Formats: sequence, C-alpha cells, structure tokens
Amino acid sequence: MASPDIFTTSSEQETFELGQTVAATVTPGTFVLLHGDLGAGKTAFVRGLAAGLGADPDNVSSPDVRADSALQRAHTSRARGSLSPG
Repeated sequence: MASPDIFTTSSEQETFELGQTVAATVTPGTFVLLHGDLGAGKTAFVRGLAAGLGADPDNVSSPDVRADSALQRAHTSRARGSLSPG
C-alpha cells in the first residue's frame, strides 16, 4: 500500500491550483481522500480537480453545505409533525 501524499496550501487559489495539478496525474480508478474541518478547502480542491479534468468547477458544491441543508429540512419537517425528512 502506498503512503498518502499530504499537501499544505495557504490560500483558496493555491488549493484550487493543487487540484488542477493533481488532475493531471490521476488515472481512472484513482482514489482521492479529502479530510478537513469545515472551511478547510476541500471544495476549492475539488473545484480545481474538476477544472483540471475539463469539467465546470462551478458545478461543484460543498457536501458539508448539502448535508447541513438536508438536516435543516429534516428538522423542520419533524417540527411540523411530518415523518418524512423532506
């Protein structure tokens, strides 16, 4: 098993550019694990990765934001007495 590569960036732009750089090295089946607190730059990295792979980086959204929105909808539905989360 290969050791993980660990990178540190100092700005959102550097993180985006790192994503673009990584995109140039990945092959089909490559697994990229991102770990970090809220606001750590995971989405900026994936936007750069998407851009480097030829996809529109504006189509990338934060999974943290989506999860938070889903939890808020579920809470609101339960508060109204509904059993469905959305």
